[in-house]
Amino acid sequence: MNINYKQILTYFSSIAYHHEQIRSFGFGDLTQCTNDIQTKTEPRYTRMYVVPDTVELNQNQINYNYNVIIMDIIEDDLSNLEEVMSDTLAIVQDIWTVFWQSYNANDGDFSNIIVGEWGPNVQPFQERFQTILGGWTLQIKMSAPFDYNSCVLPIADEYQFPQDESYSSYQQILEDFKNFAYYHEQINSWGFGDYTQLTNDVITNKEPQYPRLYFVPNTTRFDENHMHIQYQVIVCDKIEEDLSNQAEVMSDTLEICKDLFALTYLSDYDAEFNSSLEPWLERTQTVIGGWSFPLNLQQKFDYNRCVLPILPFDTGLTWKEVSQLWKDINKEWRNV
Repeated sequence: MNINYKQILTYFSSIAYHHEQIRSFGFGDLTQCTNDIQTKTEPRYTRMYVVPDTVELNQNQINYNYNVIIMDIIEDDLSNLEEVMSDTLAIVQDIWTVFWQSYNANDGDFSNIIVGEWGPNVQPFQERFQTILGGWTLQIKMSAPFDYNSCVLPIADEYQFPQDESYSSYQQILEDFKNFAYYHEQINSWGFGDYTQLTNDVITNKEPQYPRLYFVPNTTRFDENHMHIQYQVIVCDKIEEDLSNQAEVMSDTLEICKDLFALTYLSDYDAEFNSSLEPWLERTQTVIGGWSFPLNLQQKFDYNRCVLPILPFDTGLTWKEVSQLWKDINKEWRNV
């Protein structure tokens, strides 16, 4: 069974629905926890709210991290604080138990699909919004197998990165990823630059089409026989103002990230494993959401002195003589 991000959110939502004490469920960033995106009013409590955290791409699996908040209303005089903290912690225990002890269909069969890791942190939670909310945040990790199979990617014409073992040029690498965006059946625009240009298409000078694949240049490192080239990659899509499609956007853009990483891993670009994807949400002209992650490429490079575009050096030149050579060049430019 192929597990995607939205499916895992469905598991959380189903647990909340079937729990006798949880009265509402939500997903998103922390600022939205007191807003029910369906009713547009403050939700009912006790509430289960899932905040996305990092996703880790490892060699044989994907780790999905979430912060699961169980919260309830605390009276202004704090008279029910002990009761709220006790009851919400008990619900957190219930959720953890469901994931570990669900062995049949009636129980959800969650443990046969996704397995958490023992030793999660459970942090006390207390925030003042319109009301005072208190409870606990469970930091939970889910793992799912991933085989990086390029045969099932939604990419037209069976596009693959060129099989070239050695570094050619920075521009060629960008051209290859631009082609990936062109052939991918879900990506509608490509961009390269700094973060300020993410929502501006430099060709049309308009907001780009989404979903969008965007590369931000990052550190390049010279090692003895190869180069490490790093980009910060953003895959993003437009989220409706009422956030009604937020789960779909986060799930679909994560699938695109997985496609990109799988194709890169299966090429001579040698993508480094254990890449950590950060959930990403920004309000620009529109609300944009998706994922951001470092893409580290290793390329062979032999630092061949014989092919450099450098003239033979004049030996024994003084500072004054080299300065005069530059003055001569400047005169030539002025005469052009």
